[in-house]
Amino acid sequence: MRKLLVSVALATATLAAVPAAAQYHNSGWSQRGSDHRGVNQRAVFQLSRELGQVESRIERSARRGIISPREAFVLRRQASQVRFQLNRFGRNGLSGREFASLQVQVNRLEQRVRIERRDRDGRRG
Repeated sequence: MRKLLVSVALATATLAAVPAAAQYHNSGWSQRGSDHRGVNQRAVFQLSRELGQVESRIERSARRGIISPREAFVLRRQASQVRFQLNRFGRNGLSGREFASLQVQVNRLEQRVRIERRDRDGRRG
C-alpha cells in the first residue's frame, strides 16, 4: 500500500511538471541552444525558414501571374528588409523584443501575400 501511494504521488508530481516544462521549452526561450541574450537558436532558424517560405510564395505567385510585377516588387522589397534586419540583429544575438518584432513583420508579410493573391486586380494595395 505504501509503495502504491509513493508511486501515485511521484506520477502526479511528474505529470504536473510536464506541461510547465513543455511550455517553457516551446516558447522560444530556453537555456539550451540559446545565445547570451536569451532567444533560442532553433526559434530564430524557424523564423528564417518561415521568411524563406514567404519569399518562395512571392516568387511562385509572380511567375504564375497571380500577382502583378509591381506587387511582387513591393513584396520582395519588404521581405528583403526583414531578411536584412534578421541578419543585422542576429550578429550579436537577438533580444526578445527584436525577435518578437521580426516575428510580427514576417506574419504581416505573409498576410500581405495572401491579400495580394486574392485581390485579382493586378495593382498594389
